[in-house]
Amino acid sequence: MSSLPGNVGGRPDSGSLEVIVPDGGTTIRWTSHGYPNSLAKWHYHPQIEIHLIREGSGQFMAGDGLMSFEAGHVALIGSNLPHNWISDIRPGERLAHRDVLCHVRPQTIRMLSSVFPETAGFEQVLRRALHAVVLSGESARQAADLLVAMGEHDEDRRVADLIAILSIFEHASPDESRTLVTPEYNPMVAVGAEDGINAAISYISKHLDEVSLQDAADAASMSPSTFSRFFKRVAGIGFADFVRRLRIGRACRLLSCTDMPVARIQRMSGYSNASNFNRRFLEETGLTPSAYRKNYSPR
Repeated sequence: MSSLPGNVGGRPDSGSLEVIVPDGGTTIRWTSHGYPNSLAKWHYHPQIEIHLIREGSGQFMAGDGLMSFEAGHVALIGSNLPHNWISDIRPGERLAHRDVLCHVRPQTIRMLSSVFPETAGFEQVLRRALHAVVLSGESARQAADLLVAMGEHDEDRRVADLIAILSIFEHASPDESRTLVTPEYNPMVAVGAEDGINAAISYISKHLDEVSLQDAADAASMSPSTFSRFFKRVAGIGFADFVRRLRIGRACRLLSCTDMPVARIQRMSGYSNASNFNRRFLEETGLTPSAYRKNYSPR
């Protein structure tokens, strides 16, 4: 896979174009990778993508939407919809087996539906995918198991796996299926944005404990005021709110996965003031840091 910024077939860029080449004689591409990884960035591609996060937690970005994710997160990304998963990791940390995913062109699904009318409902799945569909509960568990198993199967069996996964997205109950991107989102607002967004996200992730608007703007080669407007327009969330979400996400992970003192976690999450940290944490999670640790730490 490679990334080619710029116009593609006369279509202005709205993320970093990922050119996905299936294995010869196949229409489904299955792959897995860890994090950080050169593929883990704000990008888009013509294929639909079914994606499982196997380890870690963080923030999922798609179009103008942002939501937290944990291990077991399953999402369906529509054609040419910019997306990215940002994990809460410490400097030098690596998640070796974070991502499992497959790609297939939407035209392939439509051809299948034209031959097998039993799969006509997949057209609605493709339409919802343009707004990023996220599964939860039993639907997510079933889709995750199928996606992992796909990697062990021959090409013909992968077709059956794909149909089964799309069927889960089609029939998932409303309480186990939601879309993330707003109906009015237009990918064209992100024209030419890929370099700036990826530079800013990379900087923010590496300097989360001390990031500033000025430094993030410098990373994106923009003035602070231009960068602030740019980030809000492209990512659908203000810079300060984005940083807060990432910082509280890091705090949640450290509280649940380590026995570090809360005061140290506060500092590692970019808060020098305890009362400010407690207030922001409560606003984001509905719990105090101590209550969160009590509820979510392994017994």
